[in-house]
Amino acid sequence: MRLKNLLFSSILFVLFSISAQSANHKWVAFFSKGTGYTAQAYDTRGAWRDFLTVIKSRKNLGYEITSITHGAGLWIGVFSKGTKYKNSYIKTAKNWKALTKLYKSEKSEGSKIINMEYGDGKWVVIFAKESGYTKQTITQVRRWENIDMMVRDKWEAGYDLINIKHGKGYWTALFTKGTGFTNQIFTNSKKFHKFMEATNKKWKDDYRLTKLEHGYGRWIGIFAKNSHYQKQGYISARDWSDFNDEIKQRWANGYYVTDIAEGW
Repeated sequence: MRLKNLLFSSILFVLFSISAQSANHKWVAFFSKGTGYTAQAYDTRGAWRDFLTVIKSRKNLGYEITSITHGAGLWIGVFSKGTKYKNSYIKTAKNWKALTKLYKSEKSEGSKIINMEYGDGKWVVIFAKESGYTKQTITQVRRWENIDMMVRDKWEAGYDLINIKHGKGYWTALFTKGTGFTNQIFTNSKKFHKFMEATNKKWKDDYRLTKLEHGYGRWIGIFAKNSHYQKQGYISARDWSDFNDEIKQRWANGYYVTDIAEGW
């Protein structure tokens, strides 16, 4: 009888944990004015091959991919017109070794990384030659505690942090020169409401969110001054489909999607 009760309690605990996690799950989209974009669209697909077809279709219509996210089994792309770069293209890599090899190869051709995402067992990297960036480097550390020192070292060397991702047990960061930023800070929190409290304080100090990430239980925001983003806002929902009407309303008010993340 005691074994049955123990088993029943374990099942209840698992169900409760799953339920609690589901209740806290959210998609978050940030919007900005002053992006320079003239039009925007977004698409979602479950399979990577299908997503590549969407990217090609959007490119044929004159859009560049400005945000790429993988979460809850979906690939989500935000496509914009009016970007400062043209003729962007996507490459993939299976691991860190392949990623660094790819980066060096494209760098030798004059391309810079615009954005990168890890999902479905692969690195997805957006490259462009007309980015305005002058120099880049990517680094990787295993422990979150090592990130602060890594970022500060790069700041002292004149780089700006433009992306940070968690994948395969490592944190991978992309640093760039030529962003035009005058100051940078980054913040993280395991609770989204705490993250937004910090974000609101940064907004009051004239910082703007340039990158939103969620990885290994952390909401991460990269902020900068002189980012050309003006007023910002955000929406969150448990299901991506709940965003449809909200996004259209933001577009009608002159805002464009600048980043998307999924987490708990």
